[in-house]
Amino acid sequence: MHSSIHSQPEATQLIAVGITHKTASLDIRERFAFSEAETKALLAELCDGIASEAMLVSTCNRTELYAVPKLPEVTADYLIDFLISRRAMTKEVHREHFFRTFACGAVKHFFAVASAADSMILGEAQILGQVKDAYRLAAEVGATKTTLNRLAHDAFNVAKRVKTETKFSEGAISVSYAAVELAKKIFSDLSEKNVLLIGAGETAELAAKHLIEKKARRISITNRTLAKAEALASELGTSNVLTFDYFKERLHEFDIVISAVGTIGELLSASEIERAMQKRKRATTLLLDLGVPRNIDKSAASLYNVFLKDIDDLQVIVQKNLDARRAELPKVERIIIEGVVEFERWLSSLQVAPTIRSLQEKFNAIKAMELARLKNKVSDAEYKLLEQLADRLIGKLLHFPIKSLKSPAPTDDSLEGKIALLRDLFDLDESAAAK
Repeated sequence: MHSSIHSQPEATQLIAVGITHKTASLDIRERFAFSEAETKALLAELCDGIASEAMLVSTCNRTELYAVPKLPEVTADYLIDFLISRRAMTKEVHREHFFRTFACGAVKHFFAVASAADSMILGEAQILGQVKDAYRLAAEVGATKTTLNRLAHDAFNVAKRVKTETKFSEGAISVSYAAVELAKKIFSDLSEKNVLLIGAGETAELAAKHLIEKKARRISITNRTLAKAEALASELGTSNVLTFDYFKERLHEFDIVISAVGTIGELLSASEIERAMQKRKRATTLLLDLGVPRNIDKSAASLYNVFLKDIDDLQVIVQKNLDARRAELPKVERIIIEGVVEFERWLSSLQVAPTIRSLQEKFNAIKAMELARLKNKVSDAEYKLLEQLADRLIGKLLHFPIKSLKSPAPTDDSLEGKIALLRDLFDLDESAAAK
């Protein structure tokens, strides 16, 4: 948005700059992560003369600064250099590692971020909470005012619409979650099913947490290192830990077995699973092999009522879900654009409000002056009629100029031109524009 040669109120200039998974490597992005305390300090410094409003979104995949500058010299490059200087990385990081976008482009980008349309994993659930945290931190230090308050709340509304009006966030997009979704499809109610978790690493832990989210209650854990199994059991709130040498003897007790042990290779043979199935009277059993290399003999898949899925099978499900999310992108984009149009309409109304007020004040002043000349020449009843006539005339005369000001302008320049033209035509007091 460009300032006009006239001195009407300058359009709100929103600038967004940032470093993301699209512009820089993880090594660089990690160096640009800001803690809550660092974020607050940075925003307080920015709002002390540099920007009238500011907000910083900092996650593992992005650090983005949104600002409404106070001074004309506060450009995108100024803000980028400001961020780089805070990390003392002028040699390793350059402006080219940052994106920059302005006005409605910045609004559109922020809405895309909040709705997970700009995420490394499309539709991921965490980003909205991270954006809300960023807004909370900015608000706590008084760094958000009219523009960023509205921007944030409009973004939350766009994200809510994306979630409720599209399938953009549906379907598992991690192997661990796909495994648990498959279990839910096969057994429907997981609360009464016995689950054995073989392994206590990150993959096993994620699977266990997803199981608990799906109401699984009977989870047992075994691991080569007993202490790790006990630590995970404690974190998950269960006391069911089996020693690694003993779990095969109890294999028949479990409806779902999730194995996620790295490097060791095959842990369960088809014959061991067959013996367990005999003891289970062939009751349905789901085996989820998340190990690399595989932990379960693949020939066990041919056993009656045994469902065996490995990482490759689950990756197919994940890929299918990601493809489905990509197919929803046009709908998501439409909701984002609608949000941008609504925000820009609101912003335009802020810009034109002082000119509308000046127009009305000018006409009302003329009305008052002219009526004052007639005050002692007509009766009270006639004066009242003349007053009503003047009000009606002002309403009709100002209808089209005000309607024109409120109608969306193709660009910020054309809106500023419209405002400038009206102020010149009606010789409006320029100081009133800032009221």
